[in-house]
Amino acid sequence: MLVSHGYFETPDRFQPIDTGTLVPEAFIGWLRHAMDMTEDGASEMPVQRWEEGGLNISKDSLVKELALNINVRMDGSTRQLAVTMRTPGDEVELALGWLLSEGIIRARADVLSCSTEDDSVTVELVPGCVDDLAQFVRPFPISSGCGLCGRETLEQFDIPSRLALSGDPWLSPKILMLLPDMLSSSQPVFQRTGGLHAAALFDDGGRLTGLKEDVGRHNALDKLVGSRLLTSSLPAENEVLMLSGRIGYELIQKAAYAGFPVVAGLGAPTTMAVDAARASGLTLIGFLRSDRFNVHTGAWRFLDD
Repeated sequence: MLVSHGYFETPDRFQPIDTGTLVPEAFIGWLRHAMDMTEDGASEMPVQRWEEGGLNISKDSLVKELALNINVRMDGSTRQLAVTMRTPGDEVELALGWLLSEGIIRARADVLSCSTEDDSVTVELVPGCVDDLAQFVRPFPISSGCGLCGRETLEQFDIPSRLALSGDPWLSPKILMLLPDMLSSSQPVFQRTGGLHAAALFDDGGRLTGLKEDVGRHNALDKLVGSRLLTSSLPAENEVLMLSGRIGYELIQKAAYAGFPVVAGLGAPTTMAVDAARASGLTLIGFLRSDRFNVHTGAWRFLDD
């Protein structure tokens, strides 16, 4: 027996109903439709909004969050490695980016095929690509706020060695300070929902070359990395990875594995992120704004504008 909690929607308006009464079939049908209705990872849902001294019935665009099974097939057998909470869309890219950042694959050539079914993606690897898949299994789900959840030993917190990228300065401070506004204007779903993180790539002239959004910041980056892996365009020489929030260790690790030489964020990095960026040879920039920023590592990449 379903019980209401305040209101249901007819095609033209929301109608309040008494708490404790049975939910009308009209509401049940609408709710199922709303839960299935996804446009760019968002759904329109009923909400009660407090304004002008009282509760008013309205609607709001909310980000969808669903589980995704990441499976790997190799040498004739299939194994589930992880379950991650993500915003629907770009499932193949998400899986490939995650596999690269875990060190399971290193290039597009390691992948034979990818397939999706319902809320699962299966990546088939070349025979013998990995010695022991069991070491990469995450024993419990990866939440949207934790890219490292499920790792069992400190040894799995690997910091990649220094990137073999150009040693010449190429990064313009003036162009860098344009990126926050460019990122914001390129996030239509975030502007509707306020519930998504973004990871974007800009070239040295400030041109947007790729952007992915997700409820999890690590998922957004995995999707971006996976999209580049599919086109065999890694590493990303002379490009800036722009992140919409704080910069944790796991994001630096993913950037280093992908070969993104510069990581800039609207928020601050953690101490472990700074250590990892320094060890990997990355330029790490925090609190990027239109008139200022902090450089934590790799200042030698800056041009004298």
